[in-house]
Amino acid sequence: MKIELKKISFSERMSEETNCFVADLYINGKKVGYCKNDGHGGCTDYHCDSKEANAVIKEAEAYCKALLKVKYTDIEWEQSLEGVIDDLLTEYLVAKERKKRVKMYEKGICFGIPNGSSYRTVYWKGRTLAQIDKIHLQSAYDKVKSELKEGEVILNTNIKELGLI
Repeated sequence: MKIELKKISFSERMSEETNCFVADLYINGKKVGYCKNDGHGGCTDYHCDSKEANAVIKEAEAYCKALLKVKYTDIEWEQSLEGVIDDLLTEYLVAKERKKRVKMYEKGICFGIPNGSSYRTVYWKGRTLAQIDKIHLQSAYDKVKSELKEGEVILNTNIKELGLI
């Protein structure tokens, strides 16, 4: 069974205890309804568009319940359609952030604590790193590297491609 979210609208600003979003819910390639979370720590809700869609959602709920249990440290629970929807949203947000970072890495040297909530970047106005003279780029890279605080690393994944050591 293929469960998908489309037309995702996510609000980081409105997300307090959970992710605030709304999205169209598709099952086996057909739109069956929508799902949402208000971002206040409550459950993710999903709603059907019709009686036919309701039957498809019921099948999806049974399918998800039959999936392997979710394990987190020493806690275990049954999977659910709500859980699958939340996992799909997380995958979407991670992919979006990854895409954003790849663009940042093309424009500057990014550094900070891995998986931290903030980072810093050295940019060259109007140019990408590939457009910077290698000698100046290496010098800037070495300077950033020498000034890293405890726990910080250079986050760029394109350092070798740029010819930096």
